[in-house]
Amino acid sequence: MPTDFRTVPRYFVTGALSATFGDVAASIVDLSVRGARLHMTQPFTIGSELQFVLEAAGQRISVQSMVSWCRMAALALDENESDRYLVGIMFEKEQPAATKVIEDLVAAEQAMPIEDARDAERYEITTQLTGSYGMHSPIRLLDLSIRGARIATDRQVAAGTAGPLRFRIDRKHIDVTATMVWCRPSQTRGGFECGLRIEGEESLLRQVIANLCMQNHARVDLQSMRRKFDPLHGEKQPGLLALV
Repeated sequence: MPTDFRTVPRYFVTGALSATFGDVAASIVDLSVRGARLHMTQPFTIGSELQFVLEAAGQRISVQSMVSWCRMAALALDENESDRYLVGIMFEKEQPAATKVIEDLVAAEQAMPIEDARDAERYEITTQLTGSYGMHSPIRLLDLSIRGARIATDRQVAAGTAGPLRFRIDRKHIDVTATMVWCRPSQTRGGFECGLRIEGEESLLRQVIANLCMQNHARVDLQSMRRKFDPLHGEKQPGLLALV
């Protein structure tokens, strides 16, 4: 019987990664060298064994796997949809090819370690906090974590751009280097919303977040962790009622 795949690092998949379990299509929610969590349109009996097949990053993983748990994730509300399930599977043996798949996903920022995702809680800024990013000023800080930020700006910034993110709290100037991960038109306001990655400033940003929270200028985003681990990857679909 396979050992518990929780004893090895697991990686939450933020992009689309498809596989099959038996003859049923699956979307991978998280992955390790010992197992995976799948989002599927039918349930499976705990203890059943089927072939898991994944092709990605030039690798092919085909391994007998056992269902360790299964639960409903979303209930279909109309006949055009199917119920959705989360299925945990354990591989018959460790899959070294999964390491290459995971490395490629992490490099493309389409996966992150589960523990990192849990540790980097996001805080919504509840006051008007402005500053600058590189040559762009003013920008508005929308939310903040110890590893990144989301800002609003009036113009698009290319992904991969690196520059100083500057803002002020009380009389203290905060100046950190940040890299643009994504930038897209805002759906709720004019201009653009952009996601920044900040590295090596965890201690400073913890102090900044604590300061903002003490002044009631920030609050933990209780929905951010749910979105990270949402089996539907945050893309709610008509006709489905999410249950987890």
